[in-house]
Amino acid sequence: MTAKTLVTGFPRIGENRELKKALEQYWTGKIPAKELHEKARAIREKNWLLQQRLGIDLISCNDFSYYDSMLDTVVMLNAIPERFRGNGDRLQRYFAMARGRDDAPAMEMTKWFNTNYHYIVPELEKDLEFALDAGKILDEYQEAKKLGIQPKINLIGPVSFLGLSKTPEDGGSFFFFDRVLDIYRQLFKLLADLDREVTVQLEEPLFVKDVDESLLAFLKQSLMVLGGISDNIRILVSSYFEHSLEALEILGKAPIWGVALDFVHGPKNIDGLHLLKDKVLAAGVVDGRNIWVNDYRSSLKILEEISQSIPRQRILVATSCSLLHVPHAAVLEPESEVKPRLAFACEKTAEVAFLGRIFHEGRAAADEELIRERSDLLSSGFKSAAGRIHPEYTVRDGSFDQRIRVQKEILGLPELPTTTIGSFPQTNELRRLRRDFRKGIFSEKEYETEIRRYIDDCVLFQEEAGLDVLVHGEPERNDMVEYFGELLEGFHFTCNGWVQSYGSRCVKPPVIYTDIIDTIEAMDADVITIETARSGNRLLGVFRENQYTNEIGPGVYDIHSPRVPSVEEFEDQIRKRLEVLDRSRMWVNPDCGLKTRRWEQVRPALINMVKAVEKIRSES
Repeated sequence: MTAKTLVTGFPRIGENRELKKALEQYWTGKIPAKELHEKARAIREKNWLLQQRLGIDLISCNDFSYYDSMLDTVVMLNAIPERFRGNGDRLQRYFAMARGRDDAPAMEMTKWFNTNYHYIVPELEKDLEFALDAGKILDEYQEAKKLGIQPKINLIGPVSFLGLSKTPEDGGSFFFFDRVLDIYRQLFKLLADLDREVTVQLEEPLFVKDVDESLLAFLKQSLMVLGGISDNIRILVSSYFEHSLEALEILGKAPIWGVALDFVHGPKNIDGLHLLKDKVLAAGVVDGRNIWVNDYRSSLKILEEISQSIPRQRILVATSCSLLHVPHAAVLEPESEVKPRLAFACEKTAEVAFLGRIFHEGRAAADEELIRERSDLLSSGFKSAAGRIHPEYTVRDGSFDQRIRVQKEILGLPELPTTTIGSFPQTNELRRLRRDFRKGIFSEKEYETEIRRYIDDCVLFQEEAGLDVLVHGEPERNDMVEYFGELLEGFHFTCNGWVQSYGSRCVKPPVIYTDIIDTIEAMDADVITIETARSGNRLLGVFRENQYTNEIGPGVYDIHSPRVPSVEEFEDQIRKRLEVLDRSRMWVNPDCGLKTRRWEQVRPALINMVKAVEKIRSES
């Protein structure tokens, strides 16, 4: 084996968010599909050549996506929901599934495991006619080959695809297992003809969750079928975000080339290495999810420990997961106290190459010096502000029952109060105003006059629409997390630290999210709002099971889609939420802030939302 290094996947948005800008230009009709494809090709080429230049041996293709890799897999399988099948233009249909259109709501979108990335949830209907569409995969493979790169092909594995899908059918999504596996079988036969040797990274992250024997049986069956198709296909099964101990015995016995495991967030993986027998191991020791430099000494220690169970020549140094979850390049950041500690995708790629070289070839004096300098940097640490928080600030005055009684008396809100999350559309004029103010073109007084005018317009619209609790529209801020962070001590925000959240939506983290209900209860908020417009009542069921007693505003307006829901659609969303929540504790609101939408979408949507609430109130 000559390969020594591997990057699981690379960010697709581009160094300067080129993909975001191109997508939004295409969606608004400013560029044709041909130009969008050209811009996407340029991003892929730059990503591939950068990884090659930095010294990565196994570079991914098919990790690029215009919107989401799960949605790409839906297209690959022809698992198109019935409401989208009539659209003849393939690209428009693709984006319609992700974003919705006037006559069809978008497919559900939810968090990718415990990250802030959102994936499109496949909808598997009984009458689906699965058929292979491998065009994207084959095209991107040949693109990389023309650049002198022998890429590995990234694919979502069949078990994870089905396990993360939803279906109304009895027996769940695995009702379709044989039909889906047959499409993968057809695909692998095509891939076998691409080259003398083809590496396929089959991503099966589902096995970091609690798995039962039936899931393991599906994994075993799928690998026996796919691993037996051709000797020239090297299958590397990849799992990340936690340990996959339950699956390692099956992986060790399966007819596959290797396994990629996360040793950053799944250190227990090391306990199952003896099960991998003669397999190649891609050891994920460079964190693909945080923005900090690697602790070389710690990573080398892990690699040495792994080499006690797996021969060194069968170990690939790798990222723990795809670098999709980190920004593009820290080198673009201005100088600061924090910058030396930052490692984004480009820097992490270089770290993988460095670790791979010294692990396999040994260390020179200069390498030892670099390792020592890195250890010194990390040992200096940051001062924590947590200890300065006074205990009395962590507990609210009065119980929720006491507070809500006073609030109802003072505010006099009706049943199912309507509101929005906070932000209203950020127009081009508003962005230009903030930019010109920062440049000194406007005085502070002129800036504030324009901001107040926008706020007045927002408030007037909300009053006319009949919303119960008004917001000022937040015209003075940019990205929400960045805005609050800039006003608080102990936070550093990057200039170019953009990470894809979904589609063209990019945010500047780092932001850590948690799904732990105990944490939400400890907040003791009077009202919390939750994104549920696409996911329905599944998340709300957790609150009911845990007997959460405070008020909740489940989202009924999918702000990630440009379409305007009808009054009837809003009614349906509200009634479904009332199946889980008591109407005395429920608010009605959009999923999220309206910053990314346009006024011509927001105005009619909120008016329809209020009309739907008024109709439901009249029935009680």
